[in-house]
Amino acid sequence: MSNPPDSPLFYTITSTNCYDGNTSTIGIFDSMRAVAYRLQRCYSTCGDEYHIDCYHLSTAEKEKEEFIEQQTNRTKYQRENEIKDQLFKEHEENKQEDDEQLASKIREERLNVA
Repeated sequence: MSNPPDSPLFYTITSTNCYDGNTSTIGIFDSMRAVAYRLQRCYSTCGDEYHIDCYHLSTAEKEKEEFIEQQTNRTKYQRENEIKDQLFKEHEENKQEDDEQLASKIREERLNVA
């Protein structure tokens, strides 16, 4: 999924308990600078783990546009597949008829030669 360059970013810090593996979110931040300051405030001991994740913030309007585009593409794709399947079926039917005509032609030639 591609995100536009103008979409806002936000960051989260998640800590993992080294004894039982439980995670907890320390905070949600608007910049890496804020993340760095918050990490400096954390009391850390040996084995502590912190994960920083970055997310793109999306709006309902943007998601609506993406949804409509996706539905349009799906409908177009389904229609193209229906046409392709129909053409393939017609081709198979014609191919079968051509094979029968070729077989009868060969039989006639063999009878004429004999």
